[in-house]
Order: sequence, then C-alpha cells, then structure tokens
Amino acid sequence: MNKQMQKLQQGFTLIELMIVVAIIGILAAIAIPAYQDYTIKSKVSEGPSLASPAITAGGVACSDGTLGMGATGTAAGAQTNASFGLSTSTAITGKYVASVGVTAASFATNPTATITITYRTLGGPVPAGRTVIYSGRCTEGAGMQWTVPTGTTGGTMDQKYRPKS
Repeated sequence: MNKQMQKLQQGFTLIELMIVVAIIGILAAIAIPAYQDYTIKSKVSEGPSLASPAITAGGVACSDGTLGMGATGTAAGAQTNASFGLSTSTAITGKYVASVGVTAASFATNPTATITITYRTLGGPVPAGRTVIYSGRCTEGAGMQWTVPTGTTGGTMDQKYRPKS
C-alpha cells in the first residue's frame, strides 16, 4: 500500500505541462496586441491634456460672444492661437504631441472652433503626423460643445486610438 501511494505523488505528466504551456501561449498571443493598443491610447491621451487651455479659451470666447469675432466686434477672418491668448501651435508640445492649434470660423449664428492635435511617432502602427481634431460649436444658452467626429473630419488618427467625445 505504501508503494502505491508514493507512485501517485510523482508530479505532472509531460502532456499536462504541454497543455499549460499551450494555454499560456494562446493567452499571450491575445494579450500582447491588446497591451500595445492600450499603450498607444495612453500616449494619445497626452494631446487632450495639452489642449485643455485651448478648450477653455474656446469656451470663454463662446461665453463672451467673441468667438469668431475680431477686436472691433465685427466678423473676423479665422482666429488662431494668438487670438485666444495661447502660445503658437508649435510651442504647445509634449513627449508625444508635436503641436496643438486652435482656429475659429468667422462669426455666424452658431460660431465654431477647431482644435487640431498633431502627434509625433507613437510607436507600433502609428507614424508621426497623425492628428486628432476637436470640433466645437457655440450655441447660445448651451455654451461650447466639443466633439471628436468620426471619419476623417476627426483627424487621421485611427478611430480605435482616439479619445471619446
């Protein structure tokens, strides 16, 4: 009886170990691409952080009624970073962001603004120069509403990496 108990406690068979290794391989094959997507998304998130002063400036201009207006209070050409009291677009940079530019359309019933975030190389399948574009619409009584449109109007960054509106 003692010899039979010793034989049962010898450990795992080769087949059992191979099954465990195969399962770990399958999980790794699924997890690594997902991890790469998450790292790229985290790099893209630097853009909205750097664009927050532009988002705030657009909202203030909407509230003041100066969005899309010149210094004299008349309809103006496109406003740029300087019109909003911001540094030049190429001066607003980060580790992954090459520039943050803001423009506003000429004055209309519901003036609009656009913030374009241009990225450096993020690694993986994302080359330098990809963009995320925030579109803002100023509506009386509702303020500034910002969205990241789908398709090319939201920029050249792959949809799966873009921030949610």
